[in-house]
Amino acid sequence: MIGPLGITGGSSFLEGAVLADAEEERVDTDHGDVVCHVGEGYVFLGRHGTGVYHPPHRIPHLAHADAFRALGVTEIVGLNSVGSLDVDLGPGTVLVADDYLSIHPPPTSAGDERLHIVPTLDGDLRELLLRAARATEGPVVDGGVYVETRGPRFETRAEVRWIAPLGDIVGMTAASEATLFQERGLRYAMLGVVDNFANGITGEPLTFEEYEAHRVANVARANEILTNLIEFRAEFEAGGGAA
Repeated sequence: MIGPLGITGGSSFLEGAVLADAEEERVDTDHGDVVCHVGEGYVFLGRHGTGVYHPPHRIPHLAHADAFRALGVTEIVGLNSVGSLDVDLGPGTVLVADDYLSIHPPPTSAGDERLHIVPTLDGDLRELLLRAARATEGPVVDGGVYVETRGPRFETRAEVRWIAPLGDIVGMTAASEATLFQERGLRYAMLGVVDNFANGITGEPLTFEEYEAHRVANVARANEILTNLIEFRAEFEAGGGAA
């Protein structure tokens, strides 16, 4: 018997019907209280908070990691809204990253402990994400680099020109989440849903209205991926496997 699958995602996932039967559970951690949504075989955690909004630079990743551990979760997939650093990766594309880059790495959780981890996105969880994404309609890319900038603002055109040769998609949360979760001994993989081209990639100015329009258009697919994750993991567990 393997533990429940941990899933993190943005606020839009809480609008999906798949979580309708999940029970809210508040977990008290040394880094603050966390509201989780616990269902059959999974624990969903809205990384921006429930009832309160945490902007990207204030997300309590350590509290989230400890809440997952308290609920018996050891494997986590992160679902993320991202910008594209490649003109060929348009809005609606889903990319399952195989590496990531932090422009501003998060402070370590180690304190005075001598803690050296080699950050590695989990291969088995990546396969689960790819399967869930490929069961939906639309382009899926296997592999690529997620670049994290500080947020909460979008990047300047100059910043995008700097990071575009280094990665494929850009976001504000998943790299910090991946690192701090792994420091807590949790396995992690990430998926990005492209909601916009990064600033200047197409030569057209990026606007918040454009980003929001694509984000709303992608909500249905993102929630379908979430549904597939829960169903496929349940099938895997029933078959006696271990993701």
